Amino acid sequence: MKPTITTISLKLIVLLASLNALVAAAIDMYLPAFPVIGIDLNISAGQVQQTITIFLLGLAVGQGLYGPLLDRYGRRKPMLVGISLFTLGSLLAALAHSFEMLLVARFIQALGAAAGSVTPRAIIADTCDVPDAARAFSMLMQVMMIAPITAPIIGSVVLFLGPWQLIFWVLVAAGAVAGLFSLKLLPETLAPEKRIPISARNISSNYFKLLSHPRYLLYTLASGFLVGGLFTYISNSPFVFIEHFGLSPAHYSLIFGASACGMIVSSQINLRLLRRRKPLYVLFLGLIGFISLASLLTVLVFFNAAQAWSYAVLLGLCLSMLGMITGNLTAVTMGYARDFAGIASSLMGVMQFLLAGVLGFIINLAPTTLYTLPLSLLGFSSTALVLCYVATHASIPSRQTD
Repeated sequence: MKPTITTISLKLIVLLASLNALVAAAIDMYLPAFPVIGIDLNISAGQVQQTITIFLLGLAVGQGLYGPLLDRYGRRKPMLVGISLFTLGSLLAALAHSFEMLLVARFIQALGAAAGSVTPRAIIADTCDVPDAARAFSMLMQVMMIAPITAPIIGSVVLFLGPWQLIFWVLVAAGAVAGLFSLKLLPETLAPEKRIPISARNISSNYFKLLSHPRYLLYTLASGFLVGGLFTYISNSPFVFIEHFGLSPAHYSLIFGASACGMIVSSQINLRLLRRRKPLYVLFLGLIGFISLASLLTVLVFFNAAQAWSYAVLLGLCLSMLGMITGNLTAVTMGYARDFAGIASSLMGVMQFLLAGVLGFIINLAPTTLYTLPLSLLGFSSTALVLCYVATHASIPSRQTD
C-alpha cells in the first residue's frame, strides 16, 4: 500500500484529472461515430442516443456505490477496481455486434468511470482545507478540460482510420494506461483508523447526516443545476450551430473546443483570485458573471439579433464562468463532510447527475429553438445563485472555514 500523503502535488492533480477525464472521453470520443453506429447495428438515431442515456444512468448508480467502498477500503483499491471495470466495459463495447450488447457494455464502462468522478473529490478532501481544495479543484478542471477539447477530434481521426469499434479500442488502451499509472502513483489518503465499516446502519446514518445538513444539501443542489446547464449545452448546441446556423460538424467541434479552452482560462484566473479572495467570494463572482452573460444572450435572441459568431462568443463566455464556479463550489460543499468524504463525494455525484438528468429531460420535452439554451442557462444559474446565497447565510455552525 502506498503511504498516506498530507499535501497534494501537481503530479497527483494531473493523475486525478486524467481519471476524471475518462468520463468525458467515454462520452465525447464516439459522438462523431453516431451515424455509423446506427447504420452498422441497424438501429435508429434515438437508439444510438440511448447509449449515452445508459452511460449517464451507470454513472449515477456507480457513484452511489463507490461512496461506502471509499470510506471502508480507502481511496486506492476502489479506484483500481473502477479502472478495471471501465477497461472491461470498453472492451465489450469494442466487441459489440448488437444494440443490446452495446448498452450492457456502456453501463459497465460507466460503472467504472464513476470511480474517476468520486475518488478525486475524496482524495482532495482528505488532503486539503477549503481554500487549498478550491485551488486543487481549479487545477483539476484545467487538466480535465483537455478531454472535451481533444476527444471529439481524436474520435474523428480514429473513425477516419478504421471502424467505429476502433474508438472503443482506444478507450481500452486509455483504461490500461490509467491503471498502470494509478498502480504506481495513486496514494492512499485515508488512514486505517478513519475507515468506516460497511453496514446498512452506518451508510444510512451518514447519508442522513449529509442530507440533513442544509449547507451541504443546498450547495449540492446548486451544483446539480449547473451540471444540468452543461448537459443542456451538450445536447442542444449541435442543433443550434449545425441545423440552425448551418455550420459543419468540424466548425461545431471548434466551437465546442473553444468553450472548453475558455473554462481553462477562467480556471487560471480563478487560481489568481484565490490568492487574495476566499472561495465563496470567487464563486459568487463567477455566478454573477454567468447570469449576466446568459441574460445578454437571451436579449440578443429576443431581438432576433443573434448570428452564429455572436451566439457562439456569448455562449462560450457564459460557459467559461464555470471555471470560476465549479472548483470553488465543490471545495465548499466537500468541506462540510471531511469525516466521510467518500460518501459525501458519492452523494454529491449522484444528486448532480440525477437532478441534471431530470432537468435535461424536462427541457427536451419542449421543441428546441434558439431560446432553449440561453433561457435554460439563465434559469439554472439563477437558481444556483439563490441556493448558494441561502446556504451561505444559513445559521448553522460549521467546522470548516468558507
